[in-house]
Amino acid sequence: MDTNSKLSILIPDGESHILLYVVSCMSKLKNIDLYLMSNEMNNPMRYSKYIKTFSYYAKTSSDIDWINNINKELEKHDIEVIMPIFETGIRTLIKHKTKISQQDRLGLLPSLSNFDTALNKGLLAKHLDANNLPNPKTVSLSTELEFDNVNSLNFPVIIKPEEGFGGGQGIIKFNSKEELHHYFSNHDFEYINIVQEYIEGYDIDCSVLCKSGEILAFTIQKGNMTGKNQFSPQFGLSFLYEDELYRVVEKLMKSLKWNGVAHIDMRYDRKANLFKVIEVNARFWVSLDASLIAGVNFPYLYCLASKGHIFKIPQYSYISYINLKGVVKSIKKNITFIFKVNFILKHTPLQFALKDPLPMIYKFISRTRNILRSRLPK
Repeated sequence: MDTNSKLSILIPDGESHILLYVVSCMSKLKNIDLYLMSNEMNNPMRYSKYIKTFSYYAKTSSDIDWINNINKELEKHDIEVIMPIFETGIRTLIKHKTKISQQDRLGLLPSLSNFDTALNKGLLAKHLDANNLPNPKTVSLSTELEFDNVNSLNFPVIIKPEEGFGGGQGIIKFNSKEELHHYFSNHDFEYINIVQEYIEGYDIDCSVLCKSGEILAFTIQKGNMTGKNQFSPQFGLSFLYEDELYRVVEKLMKSLKWNGVAHIDMRYDRKANLFKVIEVNARFWVSLDASLIAGVNFPYLYCLASKGHIFKIPQYSYISYINLKGVVKSIKKNITFIFKVNFILKHTPLQFALKDPLPMIYKFISRTRNILRSRLPK
């Protein structure tokens, strides 16, 4: 990999909360020009010293308007890779990629059908079954009238939205059919839920970069510090390798002929002694900086792969990592943690915040201003 040649990248969906982690990864490279599009004029990341040009375009409901704005950026700048970072932007680019004026600048993108299969938990469950990939038994429920579908499931179960949400939102565990029925009887849903057998075991994830279904880079990580609740993202991670898990992910990515990045949520089933696929996040993820610290820079490798560069699968270190919320939690639990300066500077995101403080400062000021305004008498 030649890190000395200049690489100019356009991120067209810069309003995503994932942007912070993508920029942190790119901050490690000297010869990167990041061009940012956003529908938020006061986006804190516009003040990052790693953003070469920030372009604000008012939010529009028209996909074509957004595509046209990308074409304007391509005309103004010598962009080499268009790198969408979140589901909405990725799907829009897949759907309208023929309308991009310079299609050779598009980053790796999966097909629309495979992207939708990965994103929709009901479709994904059917795909996993069809390809003999281990997963928890799943049924979809849109109304109470379909409730008999759960008769085939063993309890306890969890429910979650079939599409959208994230970060553990909308996930609830039920120990009996009666509990589940009562919940559905007393709630009106504007979306389809999936009901899934709860797996006794532990969560473990695999992050990948693929081209035509082949894995080009990956990391495997297991949570080591619980987040806000049982189903929310972990505050801490430990990197490791599990060959059986890797083989499941490898088969899954090949079955989807996947192009681009993905973060696969999995769970180890203690009873069945299997690693089972839970869901696929078809985008970049919030622990990108953790993977970077472990030795894999996914956004940069995405750009290299999109430009046709060939590289060996990077090796990663089996380190521990905690995010900033994890740092606070650790200090509250044991004040002496604050003296673990070497660990804090090398195994947490603090290193990125210290090198690029303006976005965080602006975000703090903006939040404080909004809180004060909300308390003023109306």
